[in-house]
Amino acid sequence: MAWQVFRAFSIRKLALSRTLSKLARVTQSNLDSCLAGNNRLLFCSLYPFEREFLRPDRPFKRASLLVRTALRILMRSRYVKSVDIKMIRLVTGISERWAGWFLDQVHGREAWIDYFGDYTREYRYLLKSQGPRPGIGSGVALPEFRLVRSFAEFEKQEGGPVICGILTLEGLHGLGKYPKRLLRNDGPFEDLEVRMRNQITESFVKNLRALKTSERQPDTGETGYAPFFITFSHHMNNFLAGHARSFGGLFGLVFNQQPGMGRGFSSLGRQLADQLLERGPDSCRILIDTKHMSLLARKEYYQRIKAMREAGDIVPVISSHSAVNGLVSLDAAAANNNSDHNERRSFVSKFSINLTDEDIRETLASDGLIGICMHDGRMPGKKFKRKLKAVRAYKEKAKRLYAQMFLTNVFHIVRVGAAHLETGAAVAGERDPWKVIALGTDNDGIVDPFDTYRTAADLPAFRDHLVEALKAQEQPYMKEFRVLSLPSEAPMEPGEIRRLMMGQTPEQIAGRVFYGNTRRFLKTYFTDAYRYQQPIA
Repeated sequence: MAWQVFRAFSIRKLALSRTLSKLARVTQSNLDSCLAGNNRLLFCSLYPFEREFLRPDRPFKRASLLVRTALRILMRSRYVKSVDIKMIRLVTGISERWAGWFLDQVHGREAWIDYFGDYTREYRYLLKSQGPRPGIGSGVALPEFRLVRSFAEFEKQEGGPVICGILTLEGLHGLGKYPKRLLRNDGPFEDLEVRMRNQITESFVKNLRALKTSERQPDTGETGYAPFFITFSHHMNNFLAGHARSFGGLFGLVFNQQPGMGRGFSSLGRQLADQLLERGPDSCRILIDTKHMSLLARKEYYQRIKAMREAGDIVPVISSHSAVNGLVSLDAAAANNNSDHNERRSFVSKFSINLTDEDIRETLASDGLIGICMHDGRMPGKKFKRKLKAVRAYKEKAKRLYAQMFLTNVFHIVRVGAAHLETGAAVAGERDPWKVIALGTDNDGIVDPFDTYRTAADLPAFRDHLVEALKAQEQPYMKEFRVLSLPSEAPMEPGEIRRLMMGQTPEQIAGRVFYGNTRRFLKTYFTDAYRYQQPIA
């Protein structure tokens, strides 16, 4: 009996459960949550699951002896399907059946990983999800879901009983086909054998061409939907452009992000970036999302679109679900080198995946958009996390702390943007630093959500709390929760906050961040005239 009691206590299950508790385990933005939160416009991000997650390093050679031993207990040093299924479900939220299918594919005899096949399955599922939804109980009809191809299509539905979706893609790897044996390859694309390079290139060029022409030259009788933007890099090596470190803690040890991390564009990556941004009568431009891009890749991309802008072709920077790190430049972020030591002393995370002041200036100069995420993982530094731990049991204080984090990001972007405009720098469009800020929740991503605002249904409450926090900055009870100036992390003076608000009320600011700025951006760039460079006749 004593042995049975001992066996019932599993260190593995305990560790997985503790990690799982930090992630969203239920859908955050299904249609019911969106309805409850009065959300009528969604960016529907498809994500072909990166198979590198299924090949974690064993026996975790990069970890210390103590951590390596603990990980052996947690994960076992050999492949055990049941344990890996738990880890996959923990990270992605997919079903046990699909997790098992992915594992069988990776450990089976298949020679290639066809990510575009994954994209196609997800895309078809989204198409089938369109249409009216039956009412529940009283027979009241719920809003139907519809994908839209342009701002004009959305505007026709705006304010009506329809939840509209705009298609996007998280990770350009989703358009390619890779040899399975490359999953852990750390070399650059140019070092691959010629035959392999040609096969990979052919898959990307062919599939991207199909997407770009899907709205005008469909293969079937129905018109398709091309992604509005694609996140170029993601968590793992795609041989196209380097990625930034996105995992810390246990995930940072279990999932090896080192291959390809920090590199710039490859020759194939440059070719595909050109192809994405090309536009013609029957082939649409697909914008590039810089979230997850390495510092080197971002620097090269900014130079590329600056040259296009100077030639009269504006390409807006999109960073779809981001946060600021308070560092002045991309070079300063490189020097910081994702320092865990600096992270312990900072309110915001200084990791290079987050935006430097240089990123903010480049976004403003391009008439771009920054979606500020709601993420307990990569958004805050350790100082915030210690403070959250101390107030977590006090719900109102926790809400004030999250408002402080979000508004600190917002006002830092505005302050950097305003200073940039004061130098007389030429920018596209109106000279307004507020225009680049939007909400980029990353709901249903690999996300550790704000404890007090976990789903789309909670967004109206979060918006109201931000308005309240702005109005109460000078109240005594807000002393520990005022907007901070970065990088000093000193409370921002009330006069400075008023100056940066630029005559807007808290309600007007919230309206712009939660909807107005995104609408303005779509009205300019989600149009046939921009994406095809000519309207439909």
